[in-house]
Amino acid sequence: MAIISVIGPKGGIGKTTLSINIAAALASAGKQAGAKSRVCLIDLDLRLPSISSILDSHPRKTFYDLFETLANKTHQADTLQIFYRIVSGFKNFLDGDITAKSPRLAKSLALYKNINTDLFNFSHLDFGNDAYDLFLERNRVERPADLKALAPLINNIDVLGIKARLGYILENSRPLIGDYVNFIEEYGFSIIGGEVPIMGKKNHRKRINEPAFLQLFLEFLDEVCGKFDHVILDTPAGGVNHISSLMNTMDHVILVFDMSNRIAVNGSLDALHSFIDYYEDFLEEFNQGRLAGLDKAYVNRLVSSRGHSAVEETLRNKKIGLLFNRCQGMDEISDCLKRMREYLDTLDKYEEYKDCIRIVGMMPQHRIVHITNNRGALFYDKDKELRQRMDLVAKSIDLVHPSPPALSDSDEEILEYLTAKEKSGFATRLGRLAASFT
Repeated sequence: MAIISVIGPKGGIGKTTLSINIAAALASAGKQAGAKSRVCLIDLDLRLPSISSILDSHPRKTFYDLFETLANKTHQADTLQIFYRIVSGFKNFLDGDITAKSPRLAKSLALYKNINTDLFNFSHLDFGNDAYDLFLERNRVERPADLKALAPLINNIDVLGIKARLGYILENSRPLIGDYVNFIEEYGFSIIGGEVPIMGKKNHRKRINEPAFLQLFLEFLDEVCGKFDHVILDTPAGGVNHISSLMNTMDHVILVFDMSNRIAVNGSLDALHSFIDYYEDFLEEFNQGRLAGLDKAYVNRLVSSRGHSAVEETLRNKKIGLLFNRCQGMDEISDCLKRMREYLDTLDKYEEYKDCIRIVGMMPQHRIVHITNNRGALFYDKDKELRQRMDLVAKSIDLVHPSPPALSDSDEEILEYLTAKEKSGFATRLGRLAASFT
């Protein structure tokens, strides 16, 4: 299984278009090899998801639905469990079953005063109005005797109804992957993502910063990845900072280099530097046991399933590929390679990374603009030259093929690799026939 993250310094440089066509190339490669390669494209842009609309293929459920489902587990269920303990304790006291000095009542009062209901949805509950009114009265309750003034409100809350609702939420808090995956027969790969911006809802914006909630999101993505041979993550501009742990444990990272102008190239060089720094910090903190929060929880789970050495090897041997997009001419590639080597040398990073930074592909500006403007973002199988370019990127991901050239190779070797033409179907068959007689 290979997990590929497509990243870039900013929006509008072709990450989504390239992610879609990499998925198509990987699916096609598997089909040509005589095996159905299970490929999944995940739209990780939580602010402006677009892949399902671009491909006009809409999953039954999206990440928006996923967040609602996970919220049942992290917020609704947890809060209801606490709420049940509060109300049952208060009722036992008012009924005379426990005294004012009871530890159980003391616990119920402490929970009542400190419970966080910001992300709890009262409106979905039959007893929601009474529950909400009870929490509005918290400032009036300082000691057990104060509860007697709230007796009519407390006694009106259905404790059995709380328990029943809690059971329902717990049963519906586990997302089923099949509900979120949409296989597109025409293209041969699956997609997962969203059509509604997740970050547009206030509650979701709060949840995305909560480690416990994000941990469940990562567990879901891990489960998805385990069901496919290749997974491509289309990331928003600047990466996915809220799940950096996922980004740092990818097998392959493809950095899209914007070659449209000199300023764009400078931004791409800075993005490469930023990624290397971020990746090195993550690896160092992992080796020294200093990861914290979500990163620690996520990596600990990987260690428990794969072993410490396997996780360290993944981090240490991350495959970094560069895909030059919107190239005006081959001379720009040579100029960019020169500037990249000088840039890394100035940072004292060249010797360390010259052999692990691979040049995986190049997309010409004139063809990209023509195709995407007139025929849509999925250009694979619509343009022979662009298909060959994508096949080259797909081969760099497939470990069966020879590795693409590294930054340490000469410009001539790199350019020869990037511009190599695929043999036609007849020439390929003729070559195979000749080989059969040798």
